[in-house]
Amino acid sequence: MLAGLFSAVSLWACSVPVFRYALEKWPPDTYRATVFHRGPLSPAQEALARDLTRDGLAGRLHANVSLQTVDLAQNPAPELLALWQQLGTPTLPWLIVRYPQASRLPDHIVSGPLTEATLKQAFDSPARQEITRRLGHGDSAVWVLLEIGDRKRDDDTTKLIETRLNYLAGVLKLPAIEAQDIAAGLVTVPEGGLKLAFSLLRVSRTDPAEAAFIQMLLGSEADLREIKEPILFPVFGRGRALYALAGKGISHETLDEAATFLIGKCSCQVKELNPGVDLLLAANWDKLVKAQIATDQSLPTLPTLAEVAPETVTITGGADKATAGSSSATLMPFTLRLALGFAAGGVIVAAFWMRRR
Repeated sequence: MLAGLFSAVSLWACSVPVFRYALEKWPPDTYRATVFHRGPLSPAQEALARDLTRDGLAGRLHANVSLQTVDLAQNPAPELLALWQQLGTPTLPWLIVRYPQASRLPDHIVSGPLTEATLKQAFDSPARQEITRRLGHGDSAVWVLLEIGDRKRDDDTTKLIETRLNYLAGVLKLPAIEAQDIAAGLVTVPEGGLKLAFSLLRVSRTDPAEAAFIQMLLGSEADLREIKEPILFPVFGRGRALYALAGKGISHETLDEAATFLIGKCSCQVKELNPGVDLLLAANWDKLVKAQIATDQSLPTLPTLAEVAPETVTITGGADKATAGSSSATLMPFTLRLALGFAAGGVIVAAFWMRRR
């Protein structure tokens, strides 16, 4: 039974660092934009609604958002009518943008009249542009600090984070990439292209240009809006926020744990079995990933790359132990191995979450 479990887990694990696997293989979940109206939209309103689709502004910006229009005069579904009633019957047409369905988060990040200003605020902001730029240029993670507005506390928290991240960048090393994972196309950067780099981005809670982004961050966990402390969000991959660290929870230990997870081997390739919430960003991720690959530099041979890649240095906890499943495990039906893989992934995520709490 144990041999079968390890065999199942191996179906979902790989040697590529979490941050890099997420960048190359995890498409961001889609945010849900809903436009409430009563009767036909005017041509100008239809044009604005179209901008929420792939044929409009959202498509040109490569924003991970989809559109649903709800005509209140056409007896909408009960759940949509209930959603409208929760808004307090504002002026029509009205736009709300909610988290991806997979996140199971009930809040919305944007609620306002259907105008060009509301649309642009939902899709993009200076901070999100900077996050996209850094991740697209190879940063392992961008640590977004949501400031509290107290200059001393924000500066002290910044100093603690920057000092520890600089230390971690000097002692952590990326895992060795196994030849089989390179052959399977799980990593595309050439030799020397995979780097360990952390950076910090400060965002003021009172910045009107970041209103939607701030709501997105604060709504990513149930209790964050009540916390009157600086809050830190490690963002990696294609704009996935790992989880929030707040107040005294921003410490050497928690920074070490989050950083070690991000640069460690991807223990489960299924995104939903990993911690985190995808953010709404305007980014052509496929193009950004390809841009990191030097067109004039060929990939090294598999044995060479596997041989020169460094091993992971663990900051906390015991050393990793390699576990080999017996050959009889391969005879286990695929569906059972699949189920065991999901179960093992769930245990990993639950243990990780409980440790953080």
